[in-house]
Amino acid sequence: MAVLYFILFIASFFFYILYKPAFSFYLFAFLLLIPIILFCIGKYMSKRIKVSFVTVQKSASRSSKIPLVLKITNTTRFPAANLIVEIEYFNTLDKKKNTMKINTPVFPEETQYLTLHISGVHYGTIKMEIKRCRIVDMLKLFKFKVKYPPSEKIFKESTFTIVPDYISIDNKIDNYSEMGLETDEYSKTAKGDDPSEIFDIHEYQDGDKISRIHWKLSAKQEKTMVKDYSMPISNSIILVLDLNIENSGDGFLAKYDTLIETAASISNYLIVNETPHKVMWYDSAKNQLVKLNINDEETHRMLVNMLLQTSIYKEKDLSIISYINETERYKCGHLMYFSSSYNPNLTAVMDDNELAFKYSYMLVTEDKSQTPEVYDEFAQVVPIKAGRVAESIQDICF
Repeated sequence: MAVLYFILFIASFFFYILYKPAFSFYLFAFLLLIPIILFCIGKYMSKRIKVSFVTVQKSASRSSKIPLVLKITNTTRFPAANLIVEIEYFNTLDKKKNTMKINTPVFPEETQYLTLHISGVHYGTIKMEIKRCRIVDMLKLFKFKVKYPPSEKIFKESTFTIVPDYISIDNKIDNYSEMGLETDEYSKTAKGDDPSEIFDIHEYQDGDKISRIHWKLSAKQEKTMVKDYSMPISNSIILVLDLNIENSGDGFLAKYDTLIETAASISNYLIVNETPHKVMWYDSAKNQLVKLNINDEETHRMLVNMLLQTSIYKEKDLSIISYINETERYKCGHLMYFSSSYNPNLTAVMDDNELAFKYSYMLVTEDKSQTPEVYDEFAQVVPIKAGRVAESIQDICF
């Protein structure tokens, strides 16, 4: 359009020189005034058009699409032929920035809503920001920036979280509570295998273990009574996550996704099976070990949100080292350690410090064939192939 206008303007100029009638003058004056009028209108509109995000959904899985809504308000009586909105977005883990452009006309005295459906490739928090807005006149001669006052800049930003998909687990994850755990907390709703605390006593039924018969009470009531043992809450199963993942190469985010998805799936499995547990990880921003008791779906959702907001770090095994250095800790039944790198001495260190009766080293790897062997009855290395969580954990015996 700009090229066409300049052609017409030059043609009207020569037409005015060659021909003296009033029409040629009015035509030339009209074409001369058009840019001035468009400039004034564009400048006026640039201060009275507002573009902002409308938060519709804060989280979603990778398999679903998140509606991203832009609110465009034009308080003037003039339309804008084209509004160009540049949106910058990035995952807070790798901070690799991408840009998308949106072009739309703007109608006078109206509020418009544009809905974009986007999806995340990797887990984590996605930040989006309106970097630049410009309106273009009908002839595409001028571009004007839409400026925001400082008090309204907050509406230019939006965040949403891509949460893990849960993988179903068919095998039983044993809490090894029958080994005798040091704890003062027991479940009031579910029975377990800890003989140090009795959950309930009932009359003998087929399938009950002979070793659990309460002989004294059976003699008094003249019928066979059986003890149900309690389930430890705080120290039956502990999941420890090592968020040291090398931030280089194409496999970085795939390893992060695999580690988070595996831990979240196992935690979800434990909650579904009414097994309270504890999850630990190191928060490098706060420089401390975070410990969270997972007792229900609400605390599990809190766990996932907190994990996805935690930054990765460079030093290896910070979480388990911090736990070992704590003055107060109990020996748990089953410790599951999630890491993307293997430390051959770590299992021995955990055993020397009597952290658990059973150790499962959940190793995120790109090559399952190079999984190291551990010659210990109560320790195992479980290879989790990056990007293939479902097929990696189905055949594992916990």
